[in-house]
Amino acid sequence: MKRNDVDLTGRTFYDLNVKCRHTEKLYNETAWVCKCLACGNITYATTSQLLHGKKKSCGCRRKKTPPNALDLTNKQFGKLKVVERAGISKDGRALWLCHCKCGNTIVTNATSLRIGDVKSCGKCLVDERIKHAREELMTNKTIDGVPVPLLTKKVRSDSGTGHKGVQRRVRKGKEKFEAYITVKGKRKYIGTYSKLDDAIKARKDAEKEYFEPYIKALKEREKE
Repeated sequence: MKRNDVDLTGRTFYDLNVKCRHTEKLYNETAWVCKCLACGNITYATTSQLLHGKKKSCGCRRKKTPPNALDLTNKQFGKLKVVERAGISKDGRALWLCHCKCGNTIVTNATSLRIGDVKSCGKCLVDERIKHAREELMTNKTIDGVPVPLLTKKVRSDSGTGHKGVQRRVRKGKEKFEAYITVKGKRKYIGTYSKLDDAIKARKDAEKEYFEPYIKALKEREKE
């Protein structure tokens, strides 16, 4: 019987159990659909690869940790505690699953852990910076309960007019522009105008009246 006529269905070669003949050839040779008994993945192998032991698994065996590999389990790197091995990266580096003190998890390579490039999940550092910025705003940048930097904050990208404190309204088919200003959490109505430029001017006049005293007070305090 020719090799191409051999039926390998049901036979097991190392970690590979042959399920059926593949509909296409590989390397111009009859191929077989195989299930890897080591991990459960489906792979393909030629008749000669199976009979001569050239292919013994789907490749997962190569991904297992070598006996002499450095074990980082339970070691601490900054805010990260290593839990377990998590495979290898595309460039062959060992990957490790780590728990961060903030409760998040992260998978990173051993090299980054050992040289200190990765010391946390990253998210908690962002949260800390946001918290620090908020504390700085409320303690050092606030006058009489008013966070001064927020007074000069840029207009939101979803603004319908492109100007803070000015909204476009359509009433009875007519376009109007409302101007308002918020001070100490309270919204003050300035007026309604037929022209956008008039509404913008009214808003800027209100900023001089309500915002300028706080801005000047903060500047004076920072000079001290």
